[in-house]
Amino acid sequence: MFTDPNFKAELKSDGVMVAAIDMPGRSMNVFSADMMDSLENLIDEVEQNPDIRALVITSAKSTFLAGADLSMIKEFTERAAIDTDDELHDLCGRLGRLFLRLEQVEKPTVAALNGLALGGGLELALACHQRVAVDDDRAVLGLPEVKLGLLPGAGGTQRLPRLVGNEDAIKMLLTGQPVHPQKAYRIGLVDRVVPSDELIPEARKLALAPVRTMANWYSDVFRAEKIHVDNGSQNPYHTIYENLDIQPDTYSHYPAYDAIMACVTKGLPMPMVEAISWEMCVFVQLIKDRVAANMVRTLFLDRQRAQKLAAGAESPMKRIAITGNSDASRLIRQLEKARFEIITVDELCNEDLQLVTDGETANRGIQVRLISASSTPLVEGEVGLWLSPKTADGQSAEIFCNGTPKDNRAFNAALKVASRLGAAPLLTQHTHPLMPTLAEAVQSAVQVDDSLKRAAQIASDYVETSTVADPDFVDVACVLAGLFPAWSGGPFKYLAQKQ
Repeated sequence: MFTDPNFKAELKSDGVMVAAIDMPGRSMNVFSADMMDSLENLIDEVEQNPDIRALVITSAKSTFLAGADLSMIKEFTERAAIDTDDELHDLCGRLGRLFLRLEQVEKPTVAALNGLALGGGLELALACHQRVAVDDDRAVLGLPEVKLGLLPGAGGTQRLPRLVGNEDAIKMLLTGQPVHPQKAYRIGLVDRVVPSDELIPEARKLALAPVRTMANWYSDVFRAEKIHVDNGSQNPYHTIYENLDIQPDTYSHYPAYDAIMACVTKGLPMPMVEAISWEMCVFVQLIKDRVAANMVRTLFLDRQRAQKLAAGAESPMKRIAITGNSDASRLIRQLEKARFEIITVDELCNEDLQLVTDGETANRGIQVRLISASSTPLVEGEVGLWLSPKTADGQSAEIFCNGTPKDNRAFNAALKVASRLGAAPLLTQHTHPLMPTLAEAVQSAVQVDDSLKRAAQIASDYVETSTVADPDFVDVACVLAGLFPAWSGGPFKYLAQKQ
């Protein structure tokens, strides 16, 4: 019987093996080098074991599979700076080669999607012959790589348009927006959508009486749709971008857009084996680009490190009172959505948080001052919290103290607020906070490049004299706050590019 640390596998008398991904010690399944070893072992078992008639791949966790492992992406970006193209093709292309093997297994394969399937998770499902999804809008399916300056490099740019058609595929690829299961069914991305208790039984039925045992694109009569490009135009994909409201300033700064379109337009006429190799050639050139490296580090690697800092906040605080005269209605809605109980000043107890917008504080509870550009300077030992507006990339929070905090509980309570809001935290200790100053510098500048240079220098000078500010976390905070565009990677990566 097949055993593997990353799979819970069961083979019944009907010959259908149900292999549930269950990576130990992780809240979500992801693709790592170890997980790829496990998938390779599973494919070997299915191919070689005559008792296995069909394969169902699902997850033992609440989600199916969510993209790539942090350490693997980090290795890719680091190796991109030193390896040859052939070495990178071999390293980064392993998952795509595994999916080719899975796709060509001569036994029916079904992906039973019990939760969200993003990035490599959806690419795994695409490599199966059939797909069943749970009828739950939280179980979204998507390829969000463009948001990190990358492209789906394990067959996503090739299988998705062949399966659902160019219009829906290109929209998913270029926006990075996922689709819910019912939409996935309507466009042909999945074959069935069923209630959760019927997911595995339906997948087993499909495995025993398959709609197909080979992907449509291996048929001699299959012809991919042609994509019309703007020949002679400054950018051949201009019309496609325009239809999706992707602005010239966006696709000119983010090479992932053109790279994805090059994968699709040149890869679709190719046989799948050649198309997968072509996709990886484009991926290798893209990951070597400075923009992709900046975005991966800031929006993925450093962001996850920052958010782990917030997730580790130890604070029993559950209730918040907001004092002062400023309008805090929007913040109150955010805090309530984040499951905090909003109370009045009169209800404040010792372990409750008092967020002070302006004016005097009540002399009880844990006190944190909300910072804005017009805030009065914090007194020594006082803790402040600055929250950015929500942007397309997320939200950031600066947790600031003028000197040594008088009450360490205030730092932990502010971190807990950031964590519940999903905001990446930036810890600073100085005479004044950083982010309001940067926001003012960016907003007052006449030209974009001037504002970036000015703000980047302000950030650099600040970090030199701050005892705790981490440059990587400053980059994350600035990009998530919308003060620096994602292609720049933030002030410190922007300065490094200019040197």
